[in-house]
Amino acid sequence: MRAFIVFLAFQMVMIPGWVSASHGPSDHVLFEKNSLYQFISVEENSDKRERYILFNNSGADQDRGIQGGIYIDDPETLLFEYTRMSFVSLAFIDREPEDVLFVGLGAGAMPKYFYKYYRDANIDIVELDPDVLEVAEEYFYFSEKENMKVHIMDGRVFIKRTPKKYDMIFLDAYRGDQIPFHLTTREFLKEVKKKLKKGGVVISNITAESKNQYFWSMIKTYWKEFPLRSIFRGENSRNFIFVAPMGNPGLKASVILTQAENVQASKGIDLSQITTWSWDYQKNNSKIYRVRTLTDDYAPVNLLQYKKMK
Repeated sequence: MRAFIVFLAFQMVMIPGWVSASHGPSDHVLFEKNSLYQFISVEENSDKRERYILFNNSGADQDRGIQGGIYIDDPETLLFEYTRMSFVSLAFIDREPEDVLFVGLGAGAMPKYFYKYYRDANIDIVELDPDVLEVAEEYFYFSEKENMKVHIMDGRVFIKRTPKKYDMIFLDAYRGDQIPFHLTTREFLKEVKKKLKKGGVVISNITAESKNQYFWSMIKTYWKEFPLRSIFRGENSRNFIFVAPMGNPGLKASVILTQAENVQASKGIDLSQITTWSWDYQKNNSKIYRVRTLTDDYAPVNLLQYKKMK
């Protein structure tokens, strides 16, 4: 792990929640429904013993996006690489998180996983679509707890209205092949920053450039709002994870690595991704200067259609 110290230096970024269908193909459909916001399906791969929740906004089968999933025989283990990457963020906070917010529920795997290790934390989850909550409960073993509650509401509205501040805020509210533009802008990120405690961390999942034509604009927008930032790239997926700690400029790479080791030792959470999934932001940042920052007045991502994979 120590060889990673020089490389980290807070010069990286993060990305939203589309997962490659490489975990498919599915051979068994368990559920289908047109909700108010999207077409939802639940499918299984019998050979791999995996179950997925998929959202589709356009009606085209090839545009389906896997938004979450579980191992049928081991639902407590995180199935997707980007979800495992997201918890590298635990190394960027110097205390036990007490208040945590997840924007976007999906299959509920990430908040459920977090709750497994931090039973005393207060966990809020914001989900726009009430049908997603019902599916997570029925097919993915998700359930609310006394200190883990789901709020059926737009994520930006919730963040604007809530009086609470959080130690960690996870942003992963993408739906199928569309990005809600109001959750990508500088104005939104400013609101997110207001809801972070000192030393808190924001974590965002972002789809890579091959599927996201506004990748560099999204990176630049985060880059403008968060002076301290790190980006981790999945080795097998098309996802990046952006981690930005607030109000702790003295947090050095050596300290982060030590904290990762402490979390692994005390909680048993595997954070080895912190050494293997880093992305050299410095080598790519020239592209940042050729794109526009996303604002409420300039947010073309609401028209985003993911590029077809070759």
